[in-house]
Amino acid sequence: MKKLFAVLFVFSIALLFLAGCAKTQPVAQEPTVKAPQEAPAKTVEPTPTNAMGTPVETPPAEPEPAQVMSKDMKALLQKHVGRVTSLKYMYQDQTNKPEEWETWVTGSKMHVKLRELDNVRGDVYVDSIYLDLTSNSAQAYCEMQVYRCADPNSPIDVNFNKYYRKTPIQWIESVTYAEKLSEEQMQMRTVWKVQYTDGAKTVTMWVDDYYGVPVKVRVVEGGATNDYNFEDIAFNSVEDADLEHKYTTVSYN
Repeated sequence: MKKLFAVLFVFSIALLFLAGCAKTQPVAQEPTVKAPQEAPAKTVEPTPTNAMGTPVETPPAEPEPAQVMSKDMKALLQKHVGRVTSLKYMYQDQTNKPEEWETWVTGSKMHVKLRELDNVRGDVYVDSIYLDLTSNSAQAYCEMQVYRCADPNSPIDVNFNKYYRKTPIQWIESVTYAEKLSEEQMQMRTVWKVQYTDGAKTVTMWVDDYYGVPVKVRVVEGGATNDYNFEDIAFNSVEDADLEHKYTTVSYN
């Protein structure tokens, strides 16, 4: 009997030990899965409707009205057509100031006479440049002081852009819109002072009121002001001989 009680006692102790071990085992936890977040709802502008609740289409924005020139301004910009066949003037701007270049223009031909000889290379000097405005080419001669020229009748190809300057006709033909500011007297002529904008530039012209070409142009851009002067301007007086080199027999040799 005692042996049976001892066996039961030992068996009870074993059961209690096994139960304690089972309680201490960690329980595996399922990973937490976060619910997907919904994207914020987009704001939908309400569709405009009329009094009956019917949707109404919004008309597209109208473009700004184009600037319209006055009839007098349009007439001024066209006066040179058929009225001006040639120009002769003394030209000056910020690049050649204080000198003035005597200039003859007929159609696509231009003759520029410098006041001082220009050294183009080595001991080669020129003072008269003949430009072709169609081909953008230029040839120069030494005509004014032939003793400085080895051959005053030999043409020298020079840089067109170095001597080309926009003519009064080209200035007025580039205008698509302008407004009249006032009427003034300049170089003993009645001129219209007109103005327009070209991008960041403000262009002011003093335009001869009969021939319709500027005798002065001012361009302001930022803090820079450039003046282009056409002084002592003469209309329709250029001859073919003014646009061609005059052969000379005098030379340095």
